[in-house]
Amino acid sequence: ITDAQPKGDRILAIDVTESVDGDYDAAINTAINAGAEAVSLSLFWDDIEIAPEEYSPDPDWLAIANAYYPTHNIALDLVITPIDTNQNRVPEDLKDLPFDDPAVIARFNKMLDYAFAQIPNLDLVSLSIGNEIDASLGTDGQKWAEFTAFFAETSAHARTLRPNLVVGTKGMFDGITGDSTKYFQEINAYSDAAFITYYPLNSDFTVREPNTVHEDFAKVIKIYPDKEIYFLELGYPSSEVCDSSEAKQAQFFTETFQAWDTHAEQIKVINFAWLYEVSPETVEGYEEYYGFSNPDFAAYLGSLGFLNYDGSEKPAYGRLKAEAEARGW
Repeated sequence: ITDAQPKGDRILAIDVTESVDGDYDAAINTAINAGAEAVSLSLFWDDIEIAPEEYSPDPDWLAIANAYYPTHNIALDLVITPIDTNQNRVPEDLKDLPFDDPAVIARFNKMLDYAFAQIPNLDLVSLSIGNEIDASLGTDGQKWAEFTAFFAETSAHARTLRPNLVVGTKGMFDGITGDSTKYFQEINAYSDAAFITYYPLNSDFTVREPNTVHEDFAKVIKIYPDKEIYFLELGYPSSEVCDSSEAKQAQFFTETFQAWDTHAEQIKVINFAWLYEVSPETVEGYEEYYGFSNPDFAAYLGSLGFLNYDGSEKPAYGRLKAEAEARGW
């Protein structure tokens, strides 16, 4: 691999899914083996705070993460979601209030106090307050203003709980570079980095060409010339239904590392999704959750892994590992 830039202070993360045997230890080791220094954990506000100011999540992923990841020397991209794509994850008794209501802000901050008390040993790459928020906020100026006020307050509070914490909110590439650009610029005035999810797809879930990543990264840099960029989800399906192939998926990883080298100063984190293909049952669960069912969407979700569900390798895994290794991961 020629012209690979040394990794420097960049962080390579992998979204760890499990293979058919359900062996999480083995999955983590496979990710570390490919160069991963961090993984991601997404939690819903209403799963942590199950009743007003009652925190008894089940399972208690924060306590589990605090016990587990430090022993594997792995850091975490933590996501706590009041908004999860098109789902509202605010506790039931607050759901009808606007996000900038003082009661909503106070309760979220209290929940953050609880959450951070559970993870004293955890090395955090970042905290994202919300996931793909543009899917819910759309281009509704009023809703954006309310959520921006909420984010300004809660992100400021989060920084008091952990020195040097990098706080942001995840948006979709198409929103950040498209219809919601100005709203994201307003909310990112309060963030430490621009957090982005990136899957180069057309609206029908067919893939764009692997080399499209170069112009896409450049687009983001143009919007945020002075801000660090964290791609907290980045992936490319391999299904033929998506006009893709395993070769295209592997090629996408090569192009991504080259594009990352070009913008190494600004793009600090890439979290590659997903380690293993997920089961058809898991795909059905996603379809149900997002209320969105079609064969193209299912094919996209079902072929994002760079290893097959049965544990066998797709070309993308070897490519990811080789590209990471060439840069010192």
